[in-house]
Amino acid sequence: MVRRALRAVAAGVGLLAVLLAGAPAGAAAVPAVPLSGGGDCSCLEEVRSAWEQSDVYVHHRITAMFPEVTAEAVAEALGEETAARVAVVLQPQTPPPELASQLHVAQGRQPVALYTWQGDAFRADVVTGAEVPRTKRTLAGPSRRVAPDDLLVHVAAVAVILRGEVLSTAAQQLAETSLYVSPGLSTDLTDQRIRDLAQRFAGLPEPVRVALLPRDAVEYEGGVVRRGAGNIAELVQGQRDVPAVVYLVDENGRVTAGSASSTAVGLRSQLDQGSLSQIVTGARDSDSATATLTALAARLEDASEGNSAVERLIDVLLYALPFLIVLGVGALLMIPVRQEKEIPWPAPPVEDGADAAQPHPRGE
Repeated sequence: MVRRALRAVAAGVGLLAVLLAGAPAGAAAVPAVPLSGGGDCSCLEEVRSAWEQSDVYVHHRITAMFPEVTAEAVAEALGEETAARVAVVLQPQTPPPELASQLHVAQGRQPVALYTWQGDAFRADVVTGAEVPRTKRTLAGPSRRVAPDDLLVHVAAVAVILRGEVLSTAAQQLAETSLYVSPGLSTDLTDQRIRDLAQRFAGLPEPVRVALLPRDAVEYEGGVVRRGAGNIAELVQGQRDVPAVVYLVDENGRVTAGSASSTAVGLRSQLDQGSLSQIVTGARDSDSATATLTALAARLEDASEGNSAVERLIDVLLYALPFLIVLGVGALLMIPVRQEKEIPWPAPPVEDGADAAQPHPRGE
């Protein structure tokens, strides 16, 4: 399951903006037209009829061109737990986005993935009708072109997002590594750099797990699948005691946000003046994932070094305490005891002229 999810996410990051776009207004009023790809392509009604028996429709000419693209193979990539319909057809006369919207409305606004052959690649149009915490204008974008060899992986990627498995996949991966970068993200990170940073995070005295995830997929999962996910880092952290940090990356490779699990605040005394969340925010470089993770590692290393110095001082004091006590007792025993001598209380001073003031006895 994890392998399939990872492979699917790798191909699905590029389509996330399209996946979240709702059906255009008035889509139900667009008349159904034949899916004409030379005059003998299946029509809309044929797709709908096929969907009554299965969640997947693949035109026979597509299978003739690409034998691996069969209805059974696409259904396996989609999975049984995904509430979506998939159609793979030749190039229609109707613009693919409008046709996908028609199918979406005809299926009771159930998520629909339409793949249309464009001569050298497939065009993917996915309509969910989902309301997400971001405007549709910013979520909409050009549909992704999918190579024939990637079509099954692309279908699986759609399924991963619709099932809400992006965060769970990250959580499973962070159980085995200190740095997880969702496959397919458009960042400036290299494989070697990812390995180097993973070693730095793993080598911290206070371990921290870090994940880079596609923003749109996380927003879809939080806003639609989970209906309010809360702190993303806490979901990725799960029940583990190790703190988790999550950065979100958009389709252009920009680091748009960062979060830390609340249970990770305070890496001992060094972060009393600020939480791990503040370190995460301060390290974020929106233009570079490499710079972001490098700065995060450096800040955490600095905090850990400060903690280590304090801990070493405490250890020294605890180790030396018994010796200090013995030395103190010995010093007290060696000090000679001085006995106090009695000193008479001084007589009060005699004021000047006091004798003259005293009356003398009679006859003296």
